[in-house]
Amino acid sequence: MKFLIGADGRVLQADIEKSSGFNRLDEAARNALSKCQFRPGTVDGKPEQSWANIKYTWRLE
Repeated sequence: MKFLIGADGRVLQADIEKSSGFNRLDEAARNALSKCQFRPGTVDGKPEQSWANIKYTWRLE
């Protein structure tokens, strides 16, 4: 997944780069990610929005 982190640390946009093959799992990953808070990237010590990547792995038990 790739996602855009705003200057406030919230996820502004999340995109699926490689699908799990199941739309419901892809949407669940996007929804879970949207609830996370991140430390934003900085430029010259000031927070700025930036893109990041994450590998979200589902494991069924």
